[in-house]
Order: sequence, then structure tokens, then C-alpha cells
Amino acid sequence: MKVVMTLLVRDEADVVDAQLRYHLEHGVDFVIATDDRSVDGTTDILRSYEQDGRLHLIRRSGDQLEQAAVVSSMARMAATDFAADWVINSDADEFCWPRDGSLHEVLASVPRRYGAVRGAGRHFVLRPDSDDPFYERMRWRRKPSIDPASPYQPGLKTAHRADPTVVVTYGNHNAFGRRLTPLREWFPFEVLHFPLRTQAQVERKIRRLEGARGDVGRSRHQTKAVADLRRDGSAPYEHHLVDDGRLADGLASGSLVLDERLHSALAVAGTTDWRSTLDEDVALAAEFGTFLTADSIPRLTWRLDALRRRLEGAAP
Repeated sequence: MKVVMTLLVRDEADVVDAQLRYHLEHGVDFVIATDDRSVDGTTDILRSYEQDGRLHLIRRSGDQLEQAAVVSSMARMAATDFAADWVINSDADEFCWPRDGSLHEVLASVPRRYGAVRGAGRHFVLRPDSDDPFYERMRWRRKPSIDPASPYQPGLKTAHRADPTVVVTYGNHNAFGRRLTPLREWFPFEVLHFPLRTQAQVERKIRRLEGARGDVGRSRHQTKAVADLRRDGSAPYEHHLVDDGRLADGLASGSLVLDERLHSALAVAGTTDWRSTLDEDVALAAEFGTFLTADSIPRLTWRLDALRRRLEGAAP
């Protein structure tokens, strides 16, 4: 079985080498990466993996970016040009962590009648800047927030069987194709997410959103951050920064949890053999149970509307 990861990046030099190294060591066989006009050294990192034969690099130009179309194109290329069996569509700040075994093993265990599975997003919080890499500083994650203006909302990412006609939606949350029946209630992997890492990166990210002319599908927290920037020039760094005092409060209240899995995988040799415990499975189910219920409502509404249209069409 061959697992191919797609990656769309722009100016992610602080994280992309760790992201590629991690995935290529934990079940990804090959990477298709699109570099969106990076100027911070990201391109050189991608080229080094291309020279090693582990990555196919696509360079794009032009101001307007349609994220879903670019990712869909890479996912189709994985099927047609690189003999993929499974495709993981990822961002540079996301690390797919298999719940049991390797990515190869969890994807191979998916029953044949299903063509898409989802990973649960676990968000790690912004810590004060230092010379240490992000995975040294950011060892604490927070429980998903129900606030629609928070960057730490519960989120799911989809991996799918290779399909030359696949359509990947904005944010890589869903993948549609004729044979891609989704298995929705089981999470074979988690997505360890590091969206906010340094003051410079946070401010650059928000200013790029403010000037974007492509996708209009911003999340609520992105829309708020852009509005704040336009109103008074502020970026959300201080608001989201978890200093030592906030860290202590969060650990005491249970809103923050120490999670050293990625740190162990990247920085500590020989400590990557992790298997989920029953307590951890229960905690994951508790965090995402409400989200799954909410996620089912629009799907049910769509099915009812489709049934209504069919009945109206069949009426004499």
C-alpha cells in the first residue's frame, strides 16, 4: 500500500521540515507539495526533499489562490501519476498521529466499502517566543472551544482512497468521489495542530488573510482577526499567547493538557511507539461527541431536502 500526502505551503520555514520529516518517518511514502510563492526559505527545504526523491514540487505564481482547487488537483495527481492507494491532504502546521500503529496500519484497516476517514484536530497553544523549535515550546494543547471566533474550534480533516476525480473541499475537511463513502464515527488518526507559533508568524498570517483575494471561506476567528487588523492595526498575538501564568491556570482548570507526543517523536529518539489508552479514547470521544451530533444536522437536512425534491418531481 502506498500513502501519498499533499501539502500546500507558503512561508512555513519554521515548521515544514519537521512536518515532512515526521510524516515520512511515520507512514507517508511520498509527498506532492505546492509552494505558493514562499520567500522565507521554505522553497529550499522542499527542494532538498525533492532532490532525495521523496517529494514532487509544484511552484505556483499569481495572487489569487483557490485552495480547494489546488489541493484537489494534487490529490488527483497522487492517484494518476504516483500510484497512491491513500491520500492525506495536509497543511504545514498539521501532524497526522495514528491512534494505533502507523499511518499505513490504520489506513489499511479501513473496511473496503469505505473510501474516506477523518482525523480529529487537537490544537496546541501559543507559547512565548524563544530560540527553541516550536515542538519544544508548544507541549500543551487545549480542549476544543465552542466559541466560533476561536482558532481552537473542533475540526476534522479527511484522508481518502486515491481517486482521479476526487474533489477536496476548502480546508481539507471533506473529500468527495464516486467510491469515497465516508466512515464518519471512527477517528483512526488525530491531527496535532500548531496554528499559532510565534509573534512574527501570527502577524504575517493575519496580514496575508487581510490581503487575500482568493478563497472567501474564512472561519469566524479569521474574519474577526482581519476586522481587528483593519480597525486598529492589531493582530491576535497577545490575546492567544499562553504565558506561564495562563498555563498554570489552564492546567488547574483542566482546559489545558500536557501532550508531549510530537516532542517525543521529533526530539527524543526511541520514544515514538505510542498506543492510545482507554482513558484517552474516552477523552477524545467526550471532546468530539457534541461536534459529531452537530455535524450530522446539516447532512440530515441536505438528505431531507433531496428527498423532498425527488417527491415533488414524482408528483403528478
